[in-house]
Amino acid sequence: MRYLISLLIIIFCTAVYGQKRNGIIEYNRKSDWINIMSKLPFMTKEEIDRNRLTWGNREDNKGENYQLYFNEGKSIYIQKEEENEYGYSWRKDEYVIIRDYDEKTCHDQVDLLGKTYIIQEELPRIKWKILNEIKEIAGFLCMKAETIDPVKGTKIHAWFSDEINVYGGPEGYYGLPGMILGLVFNEDDVIIEATKVTFNDEPIELPIPSKMKGKQIARTEFEGKMKKFIDESIEGRKNPFWQIRY
Repeated sequence: MRYLISLLIIIFCTAVYGQKRNGIIEYNRKSDWINIMSKLPFMTKEEIDRNRLTWGNREDNKGENYQLYFNEGKSIYIQKEEENEYGYSWRKDEYVIIRDYDEKTCHDQVDLLGKTYIIQEELPRIKWKILNEIKEIAGFLCMKAETIDPVKGTKIHAWFSDEINVYGGPEGYYGLPGMILGLVFNEDDVIIEATKVTFNDEPIELPIPSKMKGKQIARTEFEGKMKKFIDESIEGRKNPFWQIRY
């Protein structure tokens, strides 16, 4: 009898494990522009206070919605199509982030200063430090981890759940022992959190575009262009993040 119960537990856990390796996660991405502006080195206290007074109490920041389609070996992260009052649907952003965890490769379509680029190469290595904090996101208990943004040098915190047995996440972040359900960039400048998780019993077909247009570029070159623009904008007392993705 004890053997039978143990066998049933193993079968049940295997079934649950399989189900949690295929599905769709919906995320909401919110940017706090007051936070972002207040950390720019050229901003004075008077300018920060004036911006906070003008924009700080806005309650209509609903953020942008994204979807992560995932199976055991791959994932794609794209902006969710939104429908207007006339029934038309569209995406504001052609931001496409594809990860192949088996082959350890990426195939991304990203914009920078009005130009579209394709990054297709080995996955970048992310050095994570797992911290001793937990919280719940979308019904899943998550642990906290930390890394450093390679361009801005700021901290990124991730919240991941080992209940979802895929080592992926939004915005191309991956490499933790479970799915990333939350990201926080530089102390709440940008917050990305899962709002809904749907599992499939069978592997789902990922909506990978048949053709992705853009100029091929290495990640190091792309990040170099971004850093140069940020540095030049700050030197000229301008906010670079009005024009590039934070």
